[in-house]
Amino acid sequence: MYLKEHDHIRSSEKMIDDQISIAIATKENLQSQRKVLGTITQKMNSLANRFPLINTLMQKINLRKRRDTIILASVIATCVIILLLYAFH
Repeated sequence: MYLKEHDHIRSSEKMIDDQISIAIATKENLQSQRKVLGTITQKMNSLANRFPLINTLMQKINLRKRRDTIILASVIATCVIILLLYAFH
């Protein structure tokens, strides 16, 4: 009986170690992506400063992106509210 419990504990520990390894690898990949995106952002800002037309275009793109995010958040919030009203009635 104790041998089975010991095996289950070992198995659980191995699964936890595997999950921790996956989490660490994911964190390292995200940090690497962050560096790459930071470099890309710096290069884009440099281009934007060199060419004012590109800067204006990038500002418009960011404005539309922000607007789309707000619209999407509003739609999701409305759906959640309707779902909650439906669930409690």
